[in-house]
Amino acid sequence: MDNQKFFLIVAIFLSIFLLWDKWEITHTVDTNGNLVRQTKTIEFDTPTPVQTQSQTPTQDQDVPSITHTKARVDLPIAPAIQQHPHTTVSTDLLTVEISHKGGTVQNALLNAYPEELDGIKKFQLLSNKAGGLFQAQSGLLPQEQMPTHHSIFTSSNNNYQLNGETLTVPFKWKSDNGIEVVKNFHFKRGSYVITVDYVVTNNSNKELTLSSYTQLVRNALDESNMMMPTFTGGAKFDDQDVYEKIEFDDFSSEPKTTSKGGWTAMIQHYFFAAWIPDSDNTHSYSSSARNNNYLLTVVNPNVSIAPGATTVLPGSDLYIGPKEQARIDSVAPGLDKTVDYGVLFIIAKPLSELMHWIYSIVNSWGWSIIILTILIKLAFYKLSEKSYRSMAGMRKLSPRLTKLKETYGDDKQKLGQKTMELYKKEKINPASGCLPILVQIPVFISLYWVLLEMVELRQTPFWYLADLSAQDPYYILPIIMGVSMFVQQKLNPPPPDPMQAKIMMSLPFVFTIFFLWFPSGLVLYWVVNNILSITQQWVINKRING
Repeated sequence: MDNQKFFLIVAIFLSIFLLWDKWEITHTVDTNGNLVRQTKTIEFDTPTPVQTQSQTPTQDQDVPSITHTKARVDLPIAPAIQQHPHTTVSTDLLTVEISHKGGTVQNALLNAYPEELDGIKKFQLLSNKAGGLFQAQSGLLPQEQMPTHHSIFTSSNNNYQLNGETLTVPFKWKSDNGIEVVKNFHFKRGSYVITVDYVVTNNSNKELTLSSYTQLVRNALDESNMMMPTFTGGAKFDDQDVYEKIEFDDFSSEPKTTSKGGWTAMIQHYFFAAWIPDSDNTHSYSSSARNNNYLLTVVNPNVSIAPGATTVLPGSDLYIGPKEQARIDSVAPGLDKTVDYGVLFIIAKPLSELMHWIYSIVNSWGWSIIILTILIKLAFYKLSEKSYRSMAGMRKLSPRLTKLKETYGDDKQKLGQKTMELYKKEKINPASGCLPILVQIPVFISLYWVLLEMVELRQTPFWYLADLSAQDPYYILPIIMGVSMFVQQKLNPPPPDPMQAKIMMSLPFVFTIFFLWFPSGLVLYWVVNNILSITQQWVINKRING
């Protein structure tokens, strides 16, 4: 197979791949966009009050049952978003609003990530905005006795600032019969993890049996496009090392599961939020959907507290932040799988780790891409050399093949026989170039996902490029890529079929248009790869043809 056929195969393959992937996404999520904008750097969007569903005085419909571990519970949630007093906590990496209603983390800004390139507004991941709901809820069960995410807590301060290495923000609740609960939020410098635990004092005259739960709730949002089809939805990981993405359409039908440790998350392009319970106990996981809202719930094991005793319940970690590979690897087992490499994770993950290692040396993501491309090219050098030698031999035979076609053009059987005799005499196998090319396609697709998912490339400049995760604003790299494809075609033997030759001539133009919307980091890889391929092929052609 020559390079011209290769380009045709890749064009068809990529088109089918992207169209299929986009079809999957558009048939499983609602599309409202997933960027929530705020009015000031440390302020959040203010939700519009909406009429709530009617509820019984003692039962909140979206609170799981304490018997949740025995059977899956349908968890309808009210579509309402109402304003309540809140406490704002600022650290070096996070600015969060914690509502006094339930201690819900209702808004969260990522201080290290501007919403737009060179902007002062910070990216908002969690939001209490109507139509853009994304919150981290938690509470205690049973709800008739204990505070849920609907209960009202008190806070001694409405603003906290992390000045040291750690910060604890307490929220207090007290029942009529003397049960006291302190819900603590623990923050650390340099961390996107918030640990939430409870100190429960049983001042009643009866033994308490209770459990804690955590929930992630959001609207179905998706801002992917044809060139950048990314997944937005739920995910979970269990003690069997099974990672599962949950599409929004499947939230209501997903079965309840149990796991010792594990985690559950809402993921989107570059960022995610995850509840990570303690790894020493077995927890119950479930999902549900209603009113265009989607809910992931974790119910923790029961704990008994004797009258007059005080108990600290095992805490749960809440991660709110970017998919930084080096950071999330150390947060929880399997959390690195939220970086969505698709079905080629086994190839993409080592490529990502290699690129991060290169970056640790050169301190430039652009140069990391270039060096990684060179290393990949060296790894496939012998395979590529075999393919290029086959193409060079075919080019050398091109005049003789044309003459055979002119002589036996009307006799297809005779033409095929004479062609094969010529190949055998010159010891050329036209199919010898197929394997090297087919082997490299999964690597290219894997690197596509690596560069697409790497939040480290977001708003990262290189040369004239302001953002390696965005398209080239001046279209310089796509044009260079198209020119390099044209040069490669000239180094290959022309296709014998006139129709195929016309298709091949159009491919550089088609690919140039195709890559206009690709992340510039990916186009940079393709350009460098083409230049290296041209150099290698030119040297081999010169050796063979003299």
